[in-house]
Amino acid sequence: MPYGQENDEDIALRVYEYVLAHHSVTVPEIAADIGMPGTAVAWIMRNLRKLRLVRYCAEQETFTAVDPDSARVELVLPLEAAIYEKRRELALVHRQLGRFANAYKRHLRAQQRGELVVTLENPRELWLRLADSIRRGYGEILTMWPVNGCRTGLLDDTRSLTLEAVQRGVRVRALYPHTARSHPSFRANLQKNRETGAEVRTSDEVSRFLVIVDREAAFLPAASGDGASSVVTAMYEPVIVELLRGTYENIWQSACSFDGATTPESALDNVKGSILKMLASGLKDEVIARRVGTSSRTLRRYISAIMEELDAESRFQAGVAAANAGLVSGTAGLR
Repeated sequence: MPYGQENDEDIALRVYEYVLAHHSVTVPEIAADIGMPGTAVAWIMRNLRKLRLVRYCAEQETFTAVDPDSARVELVLPLEAAIYEKRRELALVHRQLGRFANAYKRHLRAQQRGELVVTLENPRELWLRLADSIRRGYGEILTMWPVNGCRTGLLDDTRSLTLEAVQRGVRVRALYPHTARSHPSFRANLQKNRETGAEVRTSDEVSRFLVIVDREAAFLPAASGDGASSVVTAMYEPVIVELLRGTYENIWQSACSFDGATTPESALDNVKGSILKMLASGLKDEVIARRVGTSSRTLRRYISAIMEELDAESRFQAGVAAANAGLVSGTAGLR
């Protein structure tokens, strides 16, 4: 290709190949042989020297080609070492400032809010406070999602925020009721949570929405007469948050891991086992339905199926048969 129609890198490569082929050459020799102005060749040679690709002999005014691997050792390795050292220094600074930054943020949030318990009736305000807490999370985020009475939009938005948290290195745990395993849309949510890096388990003790961020904040439904509420309470009192963490941890320890392989049929067995335990405890249908995460009508169908499987004519007989079969203390055994 004639000179003037090549880019700088192509020209430099052509000059380097010429020097490589002729071992030791001068600028005028290069210029004459490849048809380039001497000033252009001199400029290229200066760049090749910066890249350590040629060596210059001042006595003879000649250039000799150098192995690029040798140039890499001379140029790249020191840069990589400097980058490594700077990264190490950066990590040390982050560690040193981290605890102080967290203390400052806690102090700042306390000043801004001025309240340790806040009732959130406006969905927009709930979202802003929840997003702020999760984005500031640095250690662990705990979530609990019932099947009934859970706003899907809030669930999806919170999952996207916890995904960001996982990518920052924050541990995320999610609890669902056993019925979520066989519920079409909620089973997909379990799988999505697991795929994003969260730890997922199911339990028969999940009846209310709950999000806990580190030991800083907790969000849960406000108390209501029917056990369900669209109003959420935000807690910033450390003692209360720690108490809720302890409750969550107790449920988590006895919950069943979700690995994505559990079939809806085996999930139903867990649900029936949970219903049996609550029936044996004397809980009312409304309470059982809420804890299991199903409607009263669906609960009655479950109970009828359990009675039929145990060949019982009453709930009392079903309880006795379950106890004799050792089903009340576990969540398996019904098919």
